Amino acid sequence: MSPHVSSPRLMPTRSPSLWVACMVLMFGRLQALFPSEATPPRRSEEQHGPGDIPLFPGIPITTPLTTTSISTEEKPMASTCDIYCSMCDETPFSRVECYSEFLAYCHKTFQSEMESINASDWCTWDNVKSPYNKFTMCSEDIAECLALPWPNRLVENMFVEIHSSFFQECPTETLRDPPPNVIFALVMTPICLIPAMVVLVVLKTKNGDRRS
Repeated sequence: MSPHVSSPRLMPTRSPSLWVACMVLMFGRLQALFPSEATPPRRSEEQHGPGDIPLFPGIPITTPLTTTSISTEEKPMASTCDIYCSMCDETPFSRVECYSEFLAYCHKTFQSEMESINASDWCTWDNVKSPYNKFTMCSEDIAECLALPWPNRLVENMFVEIHSSFFQECPTETLRDPPPNVIFALVMTPICLIPAMVVLVVLKTKNGDRRS
């Protein structure tokens, strides 16, 4: 279970047994939506039609994740949000507390994908952009479904943890000052143009006075 996150409103103190029961209820429903690795998929599950939507946005339709079938008349995003909201409503958690649990699942999926990549390739953006973008989409879409702002403090802390765990050893290119001759040219160019502009203005003024 992720650390307790205080909600904006005051919540009554809950006993540890109540917390455990609520979490078992929430993740029990999640496991009911996930197929068992030992159970072969049904015929209807082998063929994913256009009406199938992923349980978690930003995560591809691969095992152990499954899809929830909806009619073509329903909006996929609205139906997915209904799943998240109904799961949160079945627990005494606030939306912020419930979001922290979903965010932990997004982070777990990101960790699994990163561990499948060679550690020496973590600093190459082309190798890590796919799991990184999936985690970003997962956290953002669920926050939108639960009517929470994004980014928020939970997401920021999670990104800090991700960067400290996987990208801390990546070299960073420090910005260096330009060479002195480039700085000299950039400074002297406008200084030299000012007298030339003054001379042109004076000559133009004299020519105008003579004609008049």
